[in-house]
Amino acid sequence: MRVIFKLLPFLSVILLLAGSQCSRDKSIVSLAEGTILEKEDFAEDTALILKYHKLGASYLFLDADKSMLYAKHVLRLSQKHDWKKGKILAYNLLSTYYLLDGSYDVLRELSNETMILSKQLGLPFYTAHAQRFMAESYSEFRQWDSARINYNQAIQVFARLGADSARALTMVNLGNCYREKELNDQAKQHYKRAYEVFDKLNSDWGRAVVLQEEGYLNVRELNFTAAVKYFQRSLALSQKNKNRYGELNTLNDLSNAYYHRKEYDKSVQTCLKALEHSKIYHSTQQTNWALTTLSRAYKAKNMPDSALFYNEQVNNNRRMVHDETVKRQYTMYQLMYDNQIMGSEIQQRIINQQRSIQRFLIGFSALIIAFAAFLWFNNKKLRRKNAAIQEALIKGQTIERKRVAAELHDHLGGTLASLNWYMYGIDKKLLSLEEQKIYDSVHQMVGSAYREVRSLSHNLMPAELEEHGLITALDRLISKLNENKNIQFEFNLTGLSDRLNNKIEFELYSIVLELTNNIIKHSGATAATIELTENTRSISLRVRDNGSGMIEPGRQGTGLRNVKSRVESLHGKINIHNEASKGTSIEIEIPSKKSVYD
Repeated sequence: MRVIFKLLPFLSVILLLAGSQCSRDKSIVSLAEGTILEKEDFAEDTALILKYHKLGASYLFLDADKSMLYAKHVLRLSQKHDWKKGKILAYNLLSTYYLLDGSYDVLRELSNETMILSKQLGLPFYTAHAQRFMAESYSEFRQWDSARINYNQAIQVFARLGADSARALTMVNLGNCYREKELNDQAKQHYKRAYEVFDKLNSDWGRAVVLQEEGYLNVRELNFTAAVKYFQRSLALSQKNKNRYGELNTLNDLSNAYYHRKEYDKSVQTCLKALEHSKIYHSTQQTNWALTTLSRAYKAKNMPDSALFYNEQVNNNRRMVHDETVKRQYTMYQLMYDNQIMGSEIQQRIINQQRSIQRFLIGFSALIIAFAAFLWFNNKKLRRKNAAIQEALIKGQTIERKRVAAELHDHLGGTLASLNWYMYGIDKKLLSLEEQKIYDSVHQMVGSAYREVRSLSHNLMPAELEEHGLITALDRLISKLNENKNIQFEFNLTGLSDRLNNKIEFELYSIVLELTNNIIKHSGATAATIELTENTRSISLRVRDNGSGMIEPGRQGTGLRNVKSRVESLHGKINIHNEASKGTSIEIEIPSKKSVYD
């Protein structure tokens, strides 16, 4: 501390000099701020951004080319002013288009960009949309778990924000994910819930979406008659709403269902309508689907010339799809690259304008660094002392636990054992029936108390933990737990060839003991697994069961709070995964002794 007081006058002089220098450079700072902030056309461009975004959204289901054109205008104007909210609007519009178009690689890039910006600005609505788009990309590439997690997170956010239409649409998307996994019952449940929400909102657009997806589910189940009915209902709602994309998409699905029903004339007629709509909407992908079904239908009608004609168009159209996909990817990557370049240029201007100030601050920063180094060395000494104190505390705790365990075992346990022995000396035959019942009850309670005291004294400081380490103690614990045939416990170990720090071993043992007791008392499980894994940087503990899960996950008992406190004392983190009827999984990760305690 004496050194710090000696440095204080010198620091005061430096601060005064810094203040005078800052006053001299005030004009430079003002100029820098003016260059960045004074944008006379920002208000005008902001109004244009909002106007173009509205137009792009209105054309999204009517004309893909016009929607893309307006979306790109929104993005370019937003990039011009580095307006992040405008970029989010453009990315959200473009993501919807690329989802409809099936360009999932570009969709994933846009979703990442949207998620980063929306989190920076604190806009959970757009973050949830980005998660929904990301889930669609994961689903397309059959990464089901990642898709399901993102869908559920988006549904929770939409529910919290009261965005019922977006929530229902995400439930439809999640139903499609289950459909692709061939979990049709779960898919139908999500469709039903989504339809109820859209029905409550009186949304014909939403009803049409659900009906079309249910129709496609019936196609997957080879129930083509039911599929046709769903598609016809969806088509009627899309026509009522003047939703050109919905009508086009449903016509393609309907023609496919007619084809499978061997109603080839209806399939051809429906395909021709879809082909007309696809040319107006400018969707190469939808055009390709219509041409493919036409070729198949004419082939089934034994009209090879027509089939060949449309098949050649399919091949040509596929090349166009590939070329357009590459072109769109290039365009989007170019826009993102331009965005990064523009951001870099803005940063460079700021750097150039403040360089004179920074030259002065470098010297002052050097002084700060030297002072910080001095504090760091002192802090290092304190950490060493704290480590020694902590080690002494652990030893003291260990001694105290041994003493308490010995007191419980030798004194209270001995007293209970003596009491039990004296009770054996009482002749039950001399007692009345009522007294014999009381005698049996007391005898049983004393025996139970003796066993509890023995178990408590052993758990306070098990001999195996101190003498042989955590692994032996856990093996012994699991063996004792498996003596009860109601729940089968399994212990899996990866790594951990050496013993751990005493504190880590004791806390991990106590955590496992607490969690296994919770499983026995509350879970209703028949099987449980304890997994302990060590890698170069951390130690992971996972305890899971197949029970009924937590009834109210938000309300945590004393045992779970104790577990969290122990994890915090080890500088670790805990995650609790709970699903009704699927059990509970608790994952704990703590730094290894090599990175923290040694």
